[in-house]
This record gives sequence, structure tokens and C-alpha cells, in this order.
Amino acid sequence: MTSLMHKKEILSTRRLCLAYDGVPIITDLDLAIPAGKITTLVGPNGCGKSTLLRGLARLLKPRAGNVYLNSADIFKLSTKAVAKRLGILPQGPVAPEGLTVRDLVAMGRYPYQNWLQQWSKDDEHLVEQALVTTGMSHLADRGLDTLSGGQRQRAWIAMALAQDTEILLLDEPTTFLDLAHQVEVLDLLYELNQSKGRTIVMVLHDLNQACRYADHLVAVRQGQVYAQGVPLQVMTEAMVREVFGLESHIMQDPVAGTPMCVPVGRKMKVRQD
Repeated sequence: MTSLMHKKEILSTRRLCLAYDGVPIITDLDLAIPAGKITTLVGPNGCGKSTLLRGLARLLKPRAGNVYLNSADIFKLSTKAVAKRLGILPQGPVAPEGLTVRDLVAMGRYPYQNWLQQWSKDDEHLVEQALVTTGMSHLADRGLDTLSGGQRQRAWIAMALAQDTEILLLDEPTTFLDLAHQVEVLDLLYELNQSKGRTIVMVLHDLNQACRYADHLVAVRQGQVYAQGVPLQVMTEAMVREVFGLESHIMQDPVAGTPMCVPVGRKMKVRQD
């Protein structure tokens, strides 16, 4: 593991307030992202998860409060400085037509290019390494529009890896993927965390997948952190009821040993009655 594992937190917020068109989305939010761990954000649609991720990535300026990257105010750092330390994969990214997988992955090296430093052997090595790590080498010369959903998502992750940052933010990386490809992508992110010590922050909708893969779980409700900590502490019936408005049973996942949420819908309530 890299030395970043020894830092307590790598990304944090203090009384963070974020808004779109003057409408508050995130209010007075305090959050600490542990270094070298996988943090997963969960919560209902519209609670502010994606907005929070954009704030953490310096893509949305706060109305109030601060975002800190390694204890420095992220909005006082240059765009290139942030891009060399933090990468983000938004939900449903779109690439220009005609781009090959290799072209896309090479875009991850753009923060390191300037008129004094052009494409180098190091850049080429990191692109090739990202392709190998994600299992995309054999598809490097294929057009993005010819790939399956799972392959395309791995190509985007490869681009983020080529950026060679210590932090990787992903907004719903499993959206629109079938179950097998969801697990494939999550396993890849887990392996990146374990082998490279990368700090990973991702938004997931599936609570059971979130518990399986997260070291640190953050439940967001109405623009604020309802609870954060290890999944065993956060994933409770009370949390699911208060955050999602849903009755549930929490039991142990028979495979992973992590908390597993079994929802209780109206149909099950009728049977119980």
C-alpha cells in the first residue's frame, strides 16, 4: 500500500452548502473521507449525492463552507493541481464520436501536458498500464460506440486510471449495467483500492452492493449526512426507514458477511398481517 494509507482523511468538508440556481441542495454538511479506503454514498433520489460528489470534485462552487483536499482548500488550488490528485467519472459520460478506447484513455494524461512537456514515454506507459489493469488492451483500437455497456464503463475507468490520481470519484458507476457487469466493475474498483491504495468514493443505489464493497458508508438525507461509518454501524432498519422511507429487515449477507437489507413492501406487510 502507498503512504496515503497512513493519513486519517484525504478529502473532507466543513459546513458545506451547495445549490443549483439558488436552490439549496446540500446544507451545512460535514464529511470526512478516509484515505486509502472505499467510501460509498447512499440515499434516495434527489437527496444530493451527485451534487455532493460534484462539490468534492471542485466542479460546483460552494455557497458556503469548504472542501479540503489533503487539508488544503480545494478552491484555492489550481485546476491542474486538483486534476493530478483527484479524478471523477460522472454518471453517463459522453465522448466525441469516432473515439477509440486508446484515444479516450489517453485523455487522462491531458492534465500533465503543456507547451514545455508534450507526450512522453511515461504517458504512454500509464495509458498501457490502465488498459491492462481494466482488461481493455485487446479492445484498445475499437471505437467506443461498438462496445457493450460494461466494456464502455471499463474504458472510462481506464481513462481515470491513466490520470494517475490518488483519489477517484465515481457517480453511479454501475447504472445501466446488468448484474454480471455491475459486479465486474465493482470488483475492478475493489482491486484498484487493494493493490494501489487508491481512495475511492462512489455513489451507489444498491444498498447491499454498497455494504459489500464499502469500508466507509455515508447515508445522505435531504442534503445532509444522516449517518457515516462502517457499514455494520450505518446499515440499520432505523436508517433505511428514516432515509428511504422503507421498512426492512437487516440480516447478515450469507456470502460476504456484511449487512444485507431485505425490503418489506406492501405485499409482504399484507402477508404478515
